[in-house]
Amino acid sequence: MRKCAKSNEFFRRFAQRVTLLQIATQRKQIPPKMTEQAARLQTHNQEMVKCLNQLRGQQTALEEKIAAQERKKDSLSKEMEKLQRTLEQLETSIAEDTKALNDCSKRLTETENGYAKVVDTLQLLLMSAKEKVNTTTPTSRSVHSESSKHSS
Repeated sequence: MRKCAKSNEFFRRFAQRVTLLQIATQRKQIPPKMTEQAARLQTHNQEMVKCLNQLRGQQTALEEKIAAQERKKDSLSKEMEKLQRTLEQLETSIAEDTKALNDCSKRLTETENGYAKVVDTLQLLLMSAKEKVNTTTPTSRSVHSESSKHSS
């Protein structure tokens, strides 16, 4: 801002000098060639002031744009931090649940294997019982049959 104020002051004084030159020219104290130069200087001065104003406008627009971008960047950074924390929590939860799943699968496999052994043992026991029933003596069958006839 200080540079702008200095340049504005410079151009204001310059414009005053050009105006004084024009007044002096009107009084015919300055040769016409100098008057032409003064007029060109004033035109250049006006164009320079316009350019400076345009540059200041561009500077202000860029400052505002940068400020908006910085705000957006800060907002996105905060959102990224929040998402990173959420991601870390999910990774921890997945790891814990995976461990629990592995433990459950192990227990299920052990239980299924134990149950299969029980089924195999019961099958052997049943086969053994059937063999004993089939190998009994015919007399014991007839005694058993007669006793059931007498009971009737």
